[in-house]
Amino acid sequence: MNKTSISNNETKLNQVTPEGWNNIADVFAKYISTPSGFTTLFAIDAINLTIPKENKEKQMKILDIACGTGSLTLAANEIFINSKFIATDFSPKMIKILNEIVEKKGIDNIETYIMDGQNLISIENDSIDYTFSIFGLIFFPDLVKGMKEMYRVLKPNNQSRTAIASWCSDSFQYVIFQETMDQLLTEQNNGNPTKYNQISLSLSNESEFKNYLESVGFVDVKIIRVEHPLEVNEISDLIPLFKNNPFYIDCINELHSNELKLKFDSLFIELALSKNPIRSKENNKLQLKTFSFIGIGTKE
Repeated sequence: MNKTSISNNETKLNQVTPEGWNNIADVFAKYISTPSGFTTLFAIDAINLTIPKENKEKQMKILDIACGTGSLTLAANEIFINSKFIATDFSPKMIKILNEIVEKKGIDNIETYIMDGQNLISIENDSIDYTFSIFGLIFFPDLVKGMKEMYRVLKPNNQSRTAIASWCSDSFQYVIFQETMDQLLTEQNNGNPTKYNQISLSLSNESEFKNYLESVGFVDVKIIRVEHPLEVNEISDLIPLFKNNPFYIDCINELHSNELKLKFDSLFIELALSKNPIRSKENNKLQLKTFSFIGIGTKE
């Protein structure tokens, strides 16, 4: 089932607009959020850290906010077969793809909504057992508002929990994005050292992440660091993987001259290669170390 609500947020950054994420939805579905996909690995970590194994047969309501093409929802649905899932995202294309997957698999316990995670208007107070946001809430213009909504909809029983996944700043790809943009922006600003602000790292400070969750009412808050490698055949494969991603596009848009825009890809690859990433002996793919903080909190 698909229902729609409207978000009034406006910004020039692609990373916080539905249109920005519509453009990458097909890549997500094909490479990122498949059953063995990159973000699915972190989604499974979040599930295992949040929902007790003894709840496997229980009838629960699980909410996936900024769900993308459903990496967490689809993975959790394989485990908690008696539960009801609600998957929301403000990107119509993401939800469209998830609906197609659900229909193709004949799944009848997943409900989808096109909805802004900062305003979950169709979700009742105190109605959800577990809420998740896997690398979605980190892009919200108002992080606290998003967390407040996650708290609002959870049941007040000292058992209902939330889990939010964020990227860590020492993850390979974010280190390279940072170094590339810092160098190009410094050149753009006539040699004045300039540091780029990556929205995707909005919850990369462990203590701030914990404080945010506690400030909206969560208790027993834990921030747990997990790791999974991003696997690629060659470093050059990163460019087509990221090309339509809104944070890549926002980086390019920050550069004012065509000369600097054209430098981005080659500099990115040069800096990435300088880190000497290691190949796996098992599949011969480059293993790009990637880390995530998973913030977990309970509603009393």
